Amino acid sequence: LFFIVPTLLKDERVKFGRFFYRFPSGEAGLDVYLRITSFISTLFRESVEMQEQGLNLNETNIVLVTHGLTLRLFLMRWLQIDVEEFETMYNPDNGFLAVMECKICPQTGNQWYELTKESADHLRITTRMAQPLVVDPNEE
Repeated sequence: LFFIVPTLLKDERVKFGRFFYRFPSGEAGLDVYLRITSFISTLFRESVEMQEQGLNLNETNIVLVTHGLTLRLFLMRWLQIDVEEFETMYNPDNGFLAVMECKICPQTGNQWYELTKESADHLRITTRMAQPLVVDPNEE
């Protein structure tokens, strides 16, 4: 079953942007973004539980299988990409494998995840890693 979106709705979506526009009886990218935020919190919580059970996450891969829009919104949230950059991103080809690699600072042991250049180029993302949150333990 195919649904044909009238040109008027597509024109309206262009005005509002793909992130904020909601098709009738549908959802906006913002709605999915909020669910992704909750999912990432769950991912962090379960990672802590796995570490407490003795699993070495440095030797663990996590695979997410999802639709293109959800992938782009996951990366938007994870990499702290703004709406303007999101609007320039492309949906991946079917079966595309987007890869984020764990990076470790040898001096501090801090870890972060960076989108590979190939994945970023395919999706037309310029932001490949989030700015790290730096906390000074001496500050109150």
